[in-house]
Amino acid sequence: MAKHVTLQSADTIKEIVSAVSSASDELSRLSLEIFNNPETRFEEFKACALLSNWLESRGWKVRRGVYGLKTAFEAKFSVLDGGRTVCFNAEYDALPGLGHACGHNLIAISSLASAISLEHVLREHHLPGTIVVMGTPGEESGGGKWIMAKNGAWKEFDACVMTHGMRDFSTPLCLTKASWKVTARFKGLAAHAATAPWKGLNACDAIVHAYAAISMLRQHLEKGSSIQGCILEAGKASNIIPDYAEGLFSIRAPTMQKLEELKSRFEPIFGAAGAATGCSVELDWTALYEDVVSNDTLAEQYRNYMIQHLGMEPEQLPTLEESRVLYDQPGCSDFGSCTYICPGIQAMFSIEATDFPHSIGFREASCGKFAHKEALRAGQANALISLDILTNDEFAEGVKEEFIEAMKNAGRWKE
Repeated sequence: MAKHVTLQSADTIKEIVSAVSSASDELSRLSLEIFNNPETRFEEFKACALLSNWLESRGWKVRRGVYGLKTAFEAKFSVLDGGRTVCFNAEYDALPGLGHACGHNLIAISSLASAISLEHVLREHHLPGTIVVMGTPGEESGGGKWIMAKNGAWKEFDACVMTHGMRDFSTPLCLTKASWKVTARFKGLAAHAATAPWKGLNACDAIVHAYAAISMLRQHLEKGSSIQGCILEAGKASNIIPDYAEGLFSIRAPTMQKLEELKSRFEPIFGAAGAATGCSVELDWTALYEDVVSNDTLAEQYRNYMIQHLGMEPEQLPTLEESRVLYDQPGCSDFGSCTYICPGIQAMFSIEATDFPHSIGFREASCGKFAHKEALRAGQANALISLDILTNDEFAEGVKEEFIEAMKNAGRWKE
């Protein structure tokens, strides 16, 4: 249970709110420019330049093409050396064929709102600490943050927070599954299917064998775990023994520990299918989405600020316990990789869309005035909890202690 920690003073809260309000028009311009120029995963060159150039123009130190991705960036700001470090993730990739139907333009400006309001406070009060804006491409099916994490991102940070728009509800935390995608490629030997089939090694048989075995495995999966998949290629002509077959599969589980357990049963199926048919098999594991390990101390403080100072009613923002029951998401977020490196939350805010994310209705709402206002309000709350990390030793220590305990429970803590 997260314990109560003192909030920032009324004057400081007003400073944060005022700094965001003053930048509202400029943030709207950036949001709409991203929205009107959608770029899909790892092709977000315009959005990356737009955001990183804007921060650089304000005096931030910017590095581009970082942590293994050409369209990623890292921007840092500080006034004094020393102190703790907080990070805000900015997403900006769009969906193929749908544009910004997941509202990543809103995520970007919500994080910018947090960053520049903290920048203002550090400047005005000459405070130590470092603010980071991490530009994170390729969230949609690319696992961009997983790639960046493997290349050293988010290390040594004291917290990393971000937001996400939702259809018609808000929560102080995000609950997602862990997921991992794999492409299976079977290679056999072509032969005439009528004249000399005994000379062939049937790659189609191999992938069908694997697909059938996966179907049998499904009845033994624990609640919350699942397997999805499709056969992409399994031959070109009926009178030729197929020498190549390919399938795309995804495994999903509530946590990384459960995902690894599922993988240990799932992966051997392909080797068995290859052995049964005489084919070789290659497995290409890509786009790992680790479950989001929400830090309750951060989430509770976010809710405190939203209800006590930023105008939300208690019934508009459920408690942490209620959120875990009502809004446990079946989907995935690559933000999970961040939360296995440092403490974090991804709060959700309603944009009053007519449909769920990844739909035309959600896209239409993502460029609206209401969505813009709520993105900035979420950014204000994230700025305040991040300021607590920078200035409140007791709060920062509580966040760290909870993170260490969570990583120990997950088997991921390294002394």
